[in-house]
Amino acid sequence: MKTVAVDTGGTFTDMVVLDHDTGEVDVLKTPSTPAEPSEAILNGLRELLGAGLTPEDVASLTHGTTVGTNLLVQDRGARVGLLVTEGFSGINDVWHIPRFGSDLCDIYVEKNPPVQPRFRAEVTERVDFQGNVKKALDKDQARKVIRELGAKGLESLAVVLLFSFLNADHEKQLAEIIREELPDVAISLSSEILPQIREFPRLSTTVANARMSPIMGRYLANLERSLRDQKVMTEQLYIMQSNGGVAKIGSVVPITTLLSGPCAGSEAGMQIAAAAGFTNMVSLDIGGTSTDIALGESGKVLEQTSVMIGDWEIAVPMLMINTIGAGGGTIAWLDKGGTLQVGPHSAGADPGPVCYEKGGTDPTITDANVVLGILHPEHLLAGKVKINRDKAYEAIADMGSKLGLEPLRTAEGIIRIINAKMEEGIREVSTERGYDLRDFVLVAFGGAGPVHAAQVAADLGMKKVVIPPLPGVSSALGLVMADPRRDFVRSRLRSLTEMDLSELNGIFGELKAQAVQEIKSDGFDEDAIRFDFAIDLRYQGQGYELTVPVGTSNVLTDEDRAELRIRFDQQHEQLFGHSAAGEPAEAVNYRLRATVMVPKFSMRRHPGGTGGPEAAIVGQRDVCYDSSKGTTPTPIYERSLLAPGHRLAGPAIVDQLDSTTVLFPGQTAEVDDYGNIIISIV
Repeated sequence: MKTVAVDTGGTFTDMVVLDHDTGEVDVLKTPSTPAEPSEAILNGLRELLGAGLTPEDVASLTHGTTVGTNLLVQDRGARVGLLVTEGFSGINDVWHIPRFGSDLCDIYVEKNPPVQPRFRAEVTERVDFQGNVKKALDKDQARKVIRELGAKGLESLAVVLLFSFLNADHEKQLAEIIREELPDVAISLSSEILPQIREFPRLSTTVANARMSPIMGRYLANLERSLRDQKVMTEQLYIMQSNGGVAKIGSVVPITTLLSGPCAGSEAGMQIAAAAGFTNMVSLDIGGTSTDIALGESGKVLEQTSVMIGDWEIAVPMLMINTIGAGGGTIAWLDKGGTLQVGPHSAGADPGPVCYEKGGTDPTITDANVVLGILHPEHLLAGKVKINRDKAYEAIADMGSKLGLEPLRTAEGIIRIINAKMEEGIREVSTERGYDLRDFVLVAFGGAGPVHAAQVAADLGMKKVVIPPLPGVSSALGLVMADPRRDFVRSRLRSLTEMDLSELNGIFGELKAQAVQEIKSDGFDEDAIRFDFAIDLRYQGQGYELTVPVGTSNVLTDEDRAELRIRFDQQHEQLFGHSAAGEPAEAVNYRLRATVMVPKFSMRRHPGGTGGPEAAIVGQRDVCYDSSKGTTPTPIYERSLLAPGHRLAGPAIVDQLDSTTVLFPGQTAEVDDYGNIIISIV
């Protein structure tokens, strides 16, 4: 039996096939189809089926998608309506009133665009801050406004009532009425999407889910239908979620897939680093359109519970991914002052870089690396992508003439600018959060990650770079490393020291019961579930919280509570440079992550080589590492011929099907037992 994983990127769609019996991995890269992402998936699947894979062999298929992210960032999505408690339709407007500094009297201040839908209505009901019903839902009035909204051609309805995270009864009643009156309209209840304190984040997250739900639902349904047409009948069809786990297509909540693709790569980076013997890592995933950066400490990728995506505040657990517009297809251009700029716009898969000869005219990062001699001057992906170096050179030379620079100098400038942007992106998740990069290794993957990693690490003062065996498809490998996972949350504002332990343990017990019920409905056994509890804590009066792990038990003691407070103070000290151990702390949110521990892919050891690395040299080309020194004759190694124990000295280039690894002069590298190339920075 085999597992198929599909990672859809802006330029290429990567597919991995894992054989459960042998542990062997086959890879395939096919051009992405941005207009209809599933088309590239099906094209790749047909190619795999034509190469010997049979539909009956597919035990599971996991997909990392950018569909949801693109909907929000590009301000697209379903036609949405909103139901709120009577008197509270202005939540969005109040939230965006300037509250601090000179903005209060600046007549030119620009308010953020509203996330509330144009079509909204109030329903008569009221629940107080303790969850008590003060005014029962007026069902007749609610039915009337639902019909009025339905007449406007809505595809989706979001329901966000006051204090529904404490008492969801009115929202559930509204859902029943909506199903009766508007059976074809998708429903998003805030009590299900985000049963958590604070009106605006709850509203923004729920409305975002409503925007995504119909389109994401159709996309997944069409994908499943197309897979069935190809005779792939397995019920194990998964989508990667922003929390680093997967969920079944039929039960996934759209808003949880916003960072679906990047999260798979960061989780893979952490496991790759761990196999290589490192517990702290920064992952650098450079694709054709963007670069995704994450930090892992003590074997775990950092997470966050709220993030801004475009104009939307999304308050669901997700891995801390910093995405910047920097990839192989990123375009270099001149601003009105004649200054060289790079990004964030990308040539993507169509038309792509100039050297692809598919209609691109603007020089890109890939074109610059071809001109410098770093990338193969004739082809990539073992000949699947033809390269015209002359076209790339002409585009770079034309830009250089406008800058008064030689072509090599221009290409070098483009690379230096984009490297600086990547380095700044790494600092944002590390140095600016109190971490010392000298304590971390850089795990580089994606098609372009190994191209830039060694120079980026040197500039940042990092000592080691890890290049995995299959860097171009490591994000797809992350999909077959992932477990099914769900997150659950409750809000109760309580003093940490004064809270009754029975109440605290009761909340955790309720979360555990809900998790067991939902995961068992997906066909998994309770014995396979791992439970991880956490509490969001803050100093009394603060407007933000920190998520502090509790452990795997839903029963806490007084000693556990005291230890929890100590960890909170330590975490606050690291992030903000100060703590207040003498101040009272408040518990705000209570969290549970339920993970199903299933058999999955892990890094495999490789046999050592019998000879030296010289046997892996397949050629030589002139490469420019410093334009002031011209080009340097550089040996070219074939990655598949390198074996554990082989040592390389820079300058050197390692070519393989899905990527190119660069060792700069003075750097050294060794192949470890797992086939990783470990680069040592001087």
